[in-house]
Amino acid sequence: MTLALKMADARYDGYEEGFDKGREAGLQQGLEQGRDQGAYEKALETARTMYLDKVPIETISKYTNLPLDVIQNLL
Repeated sequence: MTLALKMADARYDGYEEGFDKGREAGLQQGLEQGRDQGAYEKALETARTMYLDKVPIETISKYTNLPLDVIQNLL
């Protein structure tokens, strides 16, 4: 095998490795964002339910970790 072919093979191997690492990192980031979005949506749902049960918004904020302005905008 010539030096040029060895270099081309090495570049291709590097490309494959980089592609696989990038794909895995993207997948992990997407999963994390999905979990965060789901947790946020659940907090909003909980806040709405608590509000309908006449829980004070300060208490809702304490238990959902949502800012007061976000809770006020839900109502």
